[in-house]
Amino acid sequence: MQVLPKQKHGSKEWLLARWKDEDGRCVFGASDVPVLMGSSPYKTRGELFADKVNEPVPSEETAAFRRGNLLEKPLLEEASRILGTNIFTPDVIYRDGRLSISLDGVDNEQHPTVIVEAKTSTRYSIYKSEDLPEEWLWQGWAQQAVLQVPVWFVVLDRDQRISVVELPDNPAAIDALQIETAVFGGWVDGEPMDEDINKFSATDIARIWKVTPTSVELPASAVDWANQLEEARALAKQAADLESKAKDALAQMMLGNEIGTVDGVQLVTWKQQAGKASLDTKQLRADHPELVSQYEKQGAPFRVMRVTKGKGK
Repeated sequence: MQVLPKQKHGSKEWLLARWKDEDGRCVFGASDVPVLMGSSPYKTRGELFADKVNEPVPSEETAAFRRGNLLEKPLLEEASRILGTNIFTPDVIYRDGRLSISLDGVDNEQHPTVIVEAKTSTRYSIYKSEDLPEEWLWQGWAQQAVLQVPVWFVVLDRDQRISVVELPDNPAAIDALQIETAVFGGWVDGEPMDEDINKFSATDIARIWKVTPTSVELPASAVDWANQLEEARALAKQAADLESKAKDALAQMMLGNEIGTVDGVQLVTWKQQAGKASLDTKQLRADHPELVSQYEKQGAPFRVMRVTKGKGK
């Protein structure tokens, strides 16, 4: 196991340490592991693959992430009280094989004998270890795979209760995790891939496979899918047209009234809301082009799919 300096949480340097090792091999952070093992409600394996193929970019701090950061210290203090030992956030990353782990809390930075993972949740109620969701379990087992010490969760749950529960031992899960990091990481690094391509979305594929000005012969089933794509887009347009027509008809009946009723029962409301603030970028560019250039960002390239059916390339 390596003990490496940790850069600022969420920074580009921190993200890179969870992306590749010093030899350029794919590595996984503990939060990647639930996705890797197919247990994340938020991200697919295809999305993870795309993340690992593309260099990470720092993102804006979300409200949930901010809440977790603010409450991490008091939660670790509560864990310290209950466990009877001083728990603090280490300034290092622990790496073993393809796992590169940042920890919320340990009792010793260089040689931890216990790990504490701080969680805030508006989704789960945690009374005992059996209540820990599968996504958290995989994260804990990833930490345990690297350090081979007990892992505890200190949780502020949706009932506003703080619980401290221990991760259940599961050597078979850790063995499965080690195998999956090797196989999946190898695919990211360019080894022959046998992942089911049907698990990848168009968005995933656009991020993973770099576009080239080449042609590929498609199977006959592609015609059906192209027809369905055209039909879906036509239905979407019809739905938008129907929505506009229905709104026009109701508006013509309601005029300046906020509430519409039928036989005295409320059927529809049409209330005024404050207008959204917007930036006049055209005028700003005309008046202060040098200011715009300082803050303007170029969006990532994207692919557009069109059905041509025999038209020229």
